Amino acid sequence: MSKRNSFYRTILVVIILFTSCSRVSKSIGIKENRDLSVIPAPKMIEYKHGDFRFSKETSIVLEDSSLLPLAKILSDYVSRLTGYSMNIEMKVEKENSIMLKYDKNLEPNQHKIRVGDNITIEGVSYNTLADATATIVQSIKSDKNGSYIPKVTITDSASLEFSSVMLDVARFWHPMETIKETIDLLWMYKIEYLHLHLSDDNRFTFPLKNYPKLNKTNVQGVREYYTKEELTYLVEYAKERGIIVIPEIDLPGHSTMLWKTYPEVFGNIDPKSKNPEALYMINIAKEETYKAVNEIIKELATIFYTSPFIHVGGDEVYLENLKKVPEYQHYTQANGLTAAANGDANELFAHFINKMNQMVKATGKSTIIWEGFHGTGAGNVTIDKDITVIVWLTTYNHPDNLLKNGYKIINSTWIPWYMVGAMNLAPSLERAYNWNLNEWLHRKIEINDVKVDSNENILGAQISYWEQNHYKVIPVLRERVPILAEHLWNKKPTKDFVTFKSDLDHIDRIYGKLFRPVNRSVTNLVQPQDLTFIDTVEVVLKTEPSSNYKWVFSKSWDLPDMKSANLYEGAISLSESGVLTVQKVDLSGNPIGFPVQEYYQKIDPAYTYKVYSPAPIKGWDSMPNFSDLNLIREGVTGRMTRERLEIINGELFSKVKEEGHVDTRFKDIYNSYALELNGGILTENGEYTLKLTTSDGLAEIYIDDVLIAKGTEFKKKPEEFVISLSKGTHSLKIKYFYKHIQNHLNILYKKKGMTNFAPFEDLVVPLSN
Repeated sequence: MSKRNSFYRTILVVIILFTSCSRVSKSIGIKENRDLSVIPAPKMIEYKHGDFRFSKETSIVLEDSSLLPLAKILSDYVSRLTGYSMNIEMKVEKENSIMLKYDKNLEPNQHKIRVGDNITIEGVSYNTLADATATIVQSIKSDKNGSYIPKVTITDSASLEFSSVMLDVARFWHPMETIKETIDLLWMYKIEYLHLHLSDDNRFTFPLKNYPKLNKTNVQGVREYYTKEELTYLVEYAKERGIIVIPEIDLPGHSTMLWKTYPEVFGNIDPKSKNPEALYMINIAKEETYKAVNEIIKELATIFYTSPFIHVGGDEVYLENLKKVPEYQHYTQANGLTAAANGDANELFAHFINKMNQMVKATGKSTIIWEGFHGTGAGNVTIDKDITVIVWLTTYNHPDNLLKNGYKIINSTWIPWYMVGAMNLAPSLERAYNWNLNEWLHRKIEINDVKVDSNENILGAQISYWEQNHYKVIPVLRERVPILAEHLWNKKPTKDFVTFKSDLDHIDRIYGKLFRPVNRSVTNLVQPQDLTFIDTVEVVLKTEPSSNYKWVFSKSWDLPDMKSANLYEGAISLSESGVLTVQKVDLSGNPIGFPVQEYYQKIDPAYTYKVYSPAPIKGWDSMPNFSDLNLIREGVTGRMTRERLEIINGELFSKVKEEGHVDTRFKDIYNSYALELNGGILTENGEYTLKLTTSDGLAEIYIDDVLIAKGTEFKKKPEEFVISLSKGTHSLKIKYFYKHIQNHLNILYKKKGMTNFAPFEDLVVPLSN
């Protein structure tokens, strides 16, 4: 009996051990092979055994007809990833279905996803359900048997109430397609707001009923303002994806279009010249201006009806000229602005901000402004405490001061969230990932970094993307928006950077399939990352039985009309520089995703190059030791051409000097770097004077390995160096870096006997020689 019991006990132990090992193995399998790569990371996720498999029978079931727009979006995006079209049905739950439903018992901003034999998506509101659909799309995996989502339960909500990305559509014109794709990007990563900077000195893109002369066209006669129908469409496009569009008209500064075009309303007319007087702001000392501003705010509120906010600007206001207008004394005295009447125009500025706030609140919305006023106001005027302030520079107003005085603020720190496309500035991914909500970092050494003790009343953060060309929007934001999302959804990242980057790589591939589904291969490139070539290149697009491509090759970045584009029938051969625009379409010609644009550059090979990084946060103060840096790219580049120069200056506000400019820009590198160029020059016997100019950087020139020019000036001040050279070919090395955002290297030469300086690159010999 004892032996029999011992035998049974042994068998029982073996069974228990086998079962236990089996369970551990399955559990490990779930953890190692079935984890979801979701950004931002969900707050609560419970894994289960098994998968939900997509099939031709998969359908979407709605509990409420108001969810139909979201169901159509989900159906479209899932179809692009799985290949299966899905029917949308009302209230009839079926096998292998995805149910969308409201659950008012969930907490505010919360959603819940249950993936079992069916998928149930619940949210307290339409927008929370939109968040949940983004998680579903990110979670789709594939194997040899098709597409699936591991069975899980996810409960999730945002930790902070404000997450936003701003596009500057006033400095450079943006086509509708760019804004739509940005909305889809924000949906993908659960960013709540798209902030549109609609007006600035050189463009007013919001059409006003009573001021049609603001409607600007470019030199080609192409419209550079949006119609109200287009803006209404954008608002609805965003709404269907759970995104809210916040409009901004920047006042009272950054308003040249207003005071110069309609000086009788927004400015002042010089009595002698009869021309608009250069106020550099609208005239906030006369009643006509306030009436017109109220009209603008009412029109904004009507079009952007989904937004709880209107942004009214308030930054970089220069008040001195305002004190000279004839209405100034009368208006300030009549409104009890004693300090302003005595010369402190800041009191009038504070008064104007409060007046705009009253106008905004009359529409049922709340006011947002840039950090632009000092303290809490001026004179007898205190800035209203119900105005939300975006803090970016910290020199107009310190975040501590605003928080202590009861203002709610939004963090848009220079590093990493204040980007300047025209200056090639965007944060490195790791630097952005290491940021926290309580800190403001500035690119300039003289401006101290700020860190506040508490993030109470910091509503969230915003990427502010300034002066960017439309074709740089998605390439830059595509990697940086997910980092902002991770910070704001969870208050701080929940993973180490390496793990996060791995997840981002996976999700970015999904993004590409959804919104940029152009698969191509290119032959004969000199440097694939730069898209440079010498003679010709061939672009081959990978077609599928259910789709094709349309394409246009142009000298301009202007987005072409793809309806009349070429239908792809074979390899595209390019023999000159230009922009190739490709749109994937279905067999009926309907677009799939968005147009993809790439600039292919034909070069005359002149240098080999090496690019080094990273730069310190505040930039280098002197030429760095390149051996201490990472080599991030190398290849062959060419001499400056007229066409290349036009491309560069087309992207900049601070234009580069044309004669003598050396090309130091490389595709998709957005942070300060160090550069080495190596080539050769052909000279005659005699004395040569080199004129070296940099801006926000330094350069060194070596001839035959001898340092002959060492720059010391950061501020566009030319420096001259004299050298004697013998007849023949000499080796050339140029070392260069730029500190912050002004990437500019200019080298001229003058041989003894020459009257004027000439481009140094006239001496550079082709690499083939």
